[in-house]
Amino acid sequence: MDLADALAELGLADDTVGPEARVSHGANNRLWELLGEASGDPEFGLHFAERLDLGAFDVVGHLVACSETFGAGLGRVVAYSRILHDAGRVEVERDGGQVLVYPGCRGLPVECPRQIAEFSAASVVMLGRKLTGAAMVPLAVHFKHAAPARLREHVRLFGVSPRFDRPETVLVFDAAVLALPIRTPQTGVLTYLEAYARDVLARLPADDDILDQVERVVVTAMSRGVPEMHQVAAQLGMSPRTLQRRLADRETTFQALLDGVRRSYAERYLRDARLSLAEIAFLLGFSEPSNFHRAFRRWTGTTPSAFRADMPART
Repeated sequence: MDLADALAELGLADDTVGPEARVSHGANNRLWELLGEASGDPEFGLHFAERLDLGAFDVVGHLVACSETFGAGLGRVVAYSRILHDAGRVEVERDGGQVLVYPGCRGLPVECPRQIAEFSAASVVMLGRKLTGAAMVPLAVHFKHAAPARLREHVRLFGVSPRFDRPETVLVFDAAVLALPIRTPQTGVLTYLEAYARDVLARLPADDDILDQVERVVVTAMSRGVPEMHQVAAQLGMSPRTLQRRLADRETTFQALLDGVRRSYAERYLRDARLSLAEIAFLLGFSEPSNFHRAFRRWTGTTPSAFRADMPART
């Protein structure tokens, strides 16, 4: 693939890229599309992850390799993943005897493309196996995107058949994987690597993201009614036009962000059996439960009642 042609396609100049350069989410997503097209491989994301080594993840990969256990390594990925990108959040959650790994597809301004989601999920498994020497097989793999035509490579790489069209992209493991020892930990250099990683984080632009700012204002205001863009802009100390432009830079709109926040909180509230549908509608700023019903069907293709009834199947 010709680098100059690829940069031109992405709207980037040759002197704007480098080891510490940051590009927009849109440019990154388009690059993955170009790579997939050039490879002719419909499972490009999976196969890219399979061939990676630690160097591809810069200091973050080496921090994992220097950790004593896989769980400690995952903790350092969560702490330092912003060195690699400012896109989705990497998160690890314990749930009883299971551990849920969200591989960087949360909190994105636009939907995570299939190849990136599959690469991110497969990277966790592939690198985990390489570092521990264990036949690490997830209990479950969920993807937010629709199922591809073929699953043979997914089953081969993950060891299980993933489920698609799920609420989030997440890997579920037995919590015992957290205690798996790294085969050759170099704990002696860990202190120096972490000092370097903290220095890199400190030199990055402030992580006060406009999307997070808008979300905080919307969430605070929702129970009093749906805030309009000019009200949110005023609270953030900017004009509506400036807010509109900054959201456009992140490839979204105020309405799309508002819908995303309300949908996210709707699904969260529906998981709380103590809240009635009328109470949830009020908390989300709907004047009538029927308006909430219509909006939720538009967002998800199902009704709030059906979503709540189907929750055991979604976990």
